[in-house]
Amino acid sequence: MANPDISVIVLTYNADLNDLKKTLRSIMLQKGVSYEIVIADDGSSNNLSDEISAFFKTSGFEDYVLAMSPENHGTVVNVISGVEKASGRYVKLISPGDYLYDEDSLRKLFDCAVKNDAPLVFGDILIFDSNAEEFTVIKKWAYPQIVKCYSEDNYDPEAVRLNNLVVADNIHGVSTLIERGVLLKYLKMIEGKVIYCEDLSYRLMAYEGVKMIRCPYPIVMYGYGEGISTSGKWEERLRNDTRAANELMLSMPCSDEKFKELMRQAFEERFSGDRKKMKAFFAKHPDLLLKKLKMERSPRYTATEYNEAFVSQILGA
Repeated sequence: MANPDISVIVLTYNADLNDLKKTLRSIMLQKGVSYEIVIADDGSSNNLSDEISAFFKTSGFEDYVLAMSPENHGTVVNVISGVEKASGRYVKLISPGDYLYDEDSLRKLFDCAVKNDAPLVFGDILIFDSNAEEFTVIKKWAYPQIVKCYSEDNYDPEAVRLNNLVVADNIHGVSTLIERGVLLKYLKMIEGKVIYCEDLSYRLMAYEGVKMIRCPYPIVMYGYGEGISTSGKWEERLRNDTRAANELMLSMPCSDEKFKELMRQAFEERFSGDRKKMKAFFAKHPDLLLKKLKMERSPRYTATEYNEAFVSQILGA
């Protein structure tokens, strides 16, 4: 397909074929927007090229591209590989075991991006237990908690920057749609520094004022249990990636030196893991402590309702 609206990039590494098929079904059920599917594989030992091609052929789906790396390089490089093979105006990233929320998910994101001329848009998510035998919804905190600053009528880039970099109220990466060129630009900035957390590129976008609009609908069903961001064994690697992204931002120019100093203090004190340093940070910035407490006392939660017929189609039931 020449220049589709969206390239859905499925990021794989030693993926379970059944999980991958479910994710692909959720994509192929989309309506109201043109799209292609790019399979970006990070040097898996179980290369599924033949099985994937056979699945698409059986499904009657032809608009796909395989970007299969012979070596493992980490998620950031794998995403770059997929983006460079993509031809859509926008890019949607997703992993095996996660599903688009309903048949209108891509259309809603695309319409929101076009209407607001926004390089990045995001929606809400539903979380389910990826270890359960039956589809089981889990209610958890939503990210971001503070959403007013992302609305099309009250967009506030300074609040977006503050919330992403100092308040730690980040956008959930699985819910985003991003202009292909913008995503590639920021991925290239972190390449070689950040290995696994491609969504740290969104923090750089917030830092430089890239417009981010919230699409006020559930967009993705996210499998919680065994992913990189939900597995304890990855904590050190994620900390290293975050540290590298923070150091990169501190080296970048900023017209607001007061904010840059606040950001530096947050990186060195609030997120240091040292309780004394964290207390010292909040003692200097009581307004941020109040914001933290307000979020904790009145949290916003992830979606819990879903279309059972759509989920049944995904699961092959």
